[in-house]
Amino acid sequence: MNNRKKLHFVGLALGSILLAVVLAAGVGLTGCGGAVAAPGESAPVLPTLKIDMGPTVGDLTTTSALLTWHTNMPSIGWMELGGERVGEGGPAQTHRVRLQGLSAGQTYWYTVKAAADDQSASVGPHRITTPPESLTEWTFAAYGDTRTRPTAHRRVVAAMLAANPRLILHTGDLVDSGELLDDWYHFFPVIGTFALNLPFYPALGNHEHNAALYYELLPIPSGGGDYGAEWYTFTWGNCQFFVLDSCRRIAEQTEWLEQRLSQPRPTGIDWRIAMFHHPPFSSGPHGGNETIQQQWCPLLEDGGVAVVFCGHEHLYERSVRGGVQYVTLGTGGAPLYPPGFSSNPYSRFALASLGFCRIDVTPNQLSCVFIDTNQNRYDEFIVSR
Repeated sequence: MNNRKKLHFVGLALGSILLAVVLAAGVGLTGCGGAVAAPGESAPVLPTLKIDMGPTVGDLTTTSALLTWHTNMPSIGWMELGGERVGEGGPAQTHRVRLQGLSAGQTYWYTVKAAADDQSASVGPHRITTPPESLTEWTFAAYGDTRTRPTAHRRVVAAMLAANPRLILHTGDLVDSGELLDDWYHFFPVIGTFALNLPFYPALGNHEHNAALYYELLPIPSGGGDYGAEWYTFTWGNCQFFVLDSCRRIAEQTEWLEQRLSQPRPTGIDWRIAMFHHPPFSSGPHGGNETIQQQWCPLLEDGGVAVVFCGHEHLYERSVRGGVQYVTLGTGGAPLYPPGFSSNPYSRFALASLGFCRIDVTPNQLSCVFIDTNQNRYDEFIVSR
């Protein structure tokens, strides 16, 4: 999966909306058109064209949105938006569309379509709603380590959607092996219950293996590192998020993080929140990550970060050091194990349960709680300014 994808750019105008479409050819996959039967043989049966992963919404701002989807064979892809056919490109299997020129606080209905030879497929209509210009009281959710059990993952997602989040964070290990297309086929139907409408922001886990499929299939904001998206920052409402890759290139990201945390907060930002896969402090079997303790934690604690979300350990645990809440959320579906394997002097609460963290944001408080798949609430805590 190390082949570099070929990119084609198409710009189309729809009223005041400019759509920039990036269509990437599938990696290591073969097309299905043009088969001809030999004399005396039956014609081969061609597969039915499907949009088999996505669409997935990400990098949603007041004026733009990024969507990705995948088809099971090379196809021409486009969106129908506002009754118009826009963003056509291909043939390709992986499709990526950035919508620009949107208006804040507005709902847009879209349908994704594909065509190959004499076949067609579509998904939709679905809606995306851009955040308003000023958003100071809202809710988001975080979870991670979904990996190998889609049935358990579905239970977590169902519980999470009951919280009505505006966006969803994933702390990494989305799948068991990021290099295997089949693993992604198990993942996308589960997040499809929300990612058609709600923006999804992932961090790389060790099980993604920094694979090309991770970057091709997911609508990740532009940042640094491989594919320009290995680590990134984004703002939503009154929060500024920093998403890092704790698997590799730690020193390079340390410099990146220090530079950004040393800058004044953007106008209207009340909170700084970080996310990466490996927890610096843990009572799970992996234990804390000393490199992150030494290189990132001082920056996070001095840079005004309120909460850090991690995964890797298949449990829920909250640790506190230097005024920062470090929350481990390896509770999205992977097999659980109890805390107590390793010493963690900063631990305040630990639990082996499937679930997610709900975060209610106001200008003066972050109200956080871990909620399991039966809607039981644990470890409610508040961070105040």
